[in-house]
Amino acid sequence: MKGLIIYVKENSFNAVKQILVDNQVDGITYFDIMGQGHLDRESTERIVQGYKTGEKYTPEFARRTRIETVVSDSKVNLITEALKKDANVHGRIFIFDISESQDL
Repeated sequence: MKGLIIYVKENSFNAVKQILVDNQVDGITYFDIMGQGHLDRESTERIVQGYKTGEKYTPEFARRTRIETVVSDSKVNLITEALKKDANVHGRIFIFDISESQDL
């Protein structure tokens, strides 16, 4: 089994979810997060007391979506290739081994 942690821009979530569903991934967990790293941050207009200033700035942290799932080893390459091919998905995926899992 492999664990997948996928970081994408907020607007990429539905595309990632659809790829996971298409590959019969049952359990998906996602979080709306703030972070900084290799993904581009978009400039936004500064608003002061309800008035637009016309001034642009790049925020230190950007909104992202973190998606977690566990899949069989055989699905990892299919999922990663589908994510890479989709033009709507921009982000990073981390893949790690799951040595053991237990139901509670």
